[in-house]
Amino acid sequence: MLNKILVAIDITDEDKTIYNRALSLAQITGGKLMLLNIISSDKDNYPNPFIYSGYEYDLMDESLVTIYQQQWEKFKQKGLDTLRSLTEEAKTAGVEAEYSQDFGNPGHNICKTADDWSADLILIGSRGLTGVKEMFLGSVSNYVTHHAPCSVLIVRESNNLSPDLPQQEQQKSASPIS
Repeated sequence: MLNKILVAIDITDEDKTIYNRALSLAQITGGKLMLLNIISSDKDNYPNPFIYSGYEYDLMDESLVTIYQQQWEKFKQKGLDTLRSLTEEAKTAGVEAEYSQDFGNPGHNICKTADDWSADLILIGSRGLTGVKEMFLGSVSNYVTHHAPCSVLIVRESNNLSPDLPQQEQQKSASPIS
């Protein structure tokens, strides 16, 4: 039985395919959702405190530190706001839900949260990295698949669907499970 479904959400991604699949699955099984966002410095849009001016030894001006702190707070708040909104949406749909935001290595933290929360299933997206990119950049979904304490369902995001599929099939694949 799927009582506890951990949903690894990338709040920087506007696609709600993973969330929609998790919500549908929870509605069907009567399961509870844990929406999880991991903030990692590996992300492209992560606030960067280092601004290189071209000098051999850059010093961080106080104003740069202040700007960085403001960017960091906005970044964290955006994650929490998105998680709150999705949690409320799930509750409105009749699904018990909670959320968490953590910092660090996404793969490790997803597996740790799944273990601590006693998840029955992890839903995670896949960016579709292959070959050299996957070798150098790593794959969170690959790590989670091999280290998770429970079953893992990898959800292809709608923008990663094959262009060879007919439009009707793509819409069917991107729609929530019914």
